[in-house]
Amino acid sequence: MSIHQTSRPALPTWFLRSAMLPGLLLLTLSCSAPLYASDSQSDDSSAEKPRYAIQVAKIITSAGKPIVGGTILVSGGKIEALGKTKEMEVPEGYEVVKQLDCFAMPGLIDAHSHVGGSGDLNEMVYQTNPELRNWDQIIPHNDDLKVALAGGVTTIAYIPGSGTNMGGWGTLMKTGPGKASDVIIKAPGVLKIAQSGNPERRDGEVGSGRMGMNYVIRQQLEEGRVYVRLWDNFEAGRTDKKPKVNLRLEYFKPLFRGEIPVVVHTQAYQVVQSTLRILHDEMNLKVVIDHGTFDSYKISDEIIKRNIPVMAGPRGFRYEPEDGQIKGIVAEYAKRGVTWLGVNTDAPVIPQEDLAFQATMAVRYGWNEEDAIDGLTIEAAKALMIDDRVGSLEPGKDADILITTGSIIDPRNYVKQVFIDGVSIYDISKDRRRY
Repeated sequence: MSIHQTSRPALPTWFLRSAMLPGLLLLTLSCSAPLYASDSQSDDSSAEKPRYAIQVAKIITSAGKPIVGGTILVSGGKIEALGKTKEMEVPEGYEVVKQLDCFAMPGLIDAHSHVGGSGDLNEMVYQTNPELRNWDQIIPHNDDLKVALAGGVTTIAYIPGSGTNMGGWGTLMKTGPGKASDVIIKAPGVLKIAQSGNPERRDGEVGSGRMGMNYVIRQQLEEGRVYVRLWDNFEAGRTDKKPKVNLRLEYFKPLFRGEIPVVVHTQAYQVVQSTLRILHDEMNLKVVIDHGTFDSYKISDEIIKRNIPVMAGPRGFRYEPEDGQIKGIVAEYAKRGVTWLGVNTDAPVIPQEDLAFQATMAVRYGWNEEDAIDGLTIEAAKALMIDDRVGSLEPGKDADILITTGSIIDPRNYVKQVFIDGVSIYDISKDRRRY
């Protein structure tokens, strides 16, 4: 019997009305396109985008050594070329943007955010909700994102809340203006799972404690894996029997085919052990440790063995009872050899615009500054499996570019201008400075 078919006591009318939410969203799912994996622009809109030659004192590429005295050519929303200014010729028709006392760098990426739309998605009736998705909630360039943009954040993983063990499917999206189709990079972009803490219940249900929650998560994932396997066998011609479509399980296809990761609300040594065992070892999923706080760094050797990224936060430090010291969580991972590292805000827990400051504090406690910049950009992009589009300044990638007064890790510096998909979205010489 499915865990969702157990008998339940009668519920009050208001509670039953709230429980209709999954059904309503499931109806939405069945009546709309199953997947966004959009290019940032169509051929027509690319032709309309401006062409720039951005000249700066230093280009931080997150793809190699910085370029001192550099130029970035932008065309059709993409990075066309970059190199030393003295070695590059500006083609005719390109607007020259001279920021000769500034740095250029990739837009920042937050792997854990809740401010991309109308609010958190927390169903709170069943403990696993694979029928829920949040891209129907998106509000592009909302007030939170406008300030986030001023802090240099150009891409977020907008995910459901952690009220249940499997909150649903999240969206990888840009923070700039436009329609939903303009800002979505990929949807479903991630599956959100929460282990320990927030989803724990106190009413005696299966799943009220950690053992029960692990059981519920494992059972739901196994149901999804069997469903995907049936479809894979049919589509590969290994069987003539066509499986029945189950809308509740459809989005497990990109997950179990390794096309999108699961981002996991997991923290503390023992909980991360369960994350590694169940989600990676048993289910063979692409996993992102999306909190990794408290003493989680003490299991770094097992994380390294599995090559799993850690996007730590929002808590950035802890009191270590063994020696009485305050220690930086990211720095402790780095000290133990974890290199696939980044930070998150869990916005609005930490304001979205403070993502760079999360890295600043990690550096204060011992993280390397260059690694911190990569953690804000390319390492986060790799973790979310969108590094073909964003995370570094390289030809062919989306022209998501920050112009800053210096290293973004130094809190004395700030963002002067932001380009998303090759369009200047924020410019303090013209707009109100928001951050």
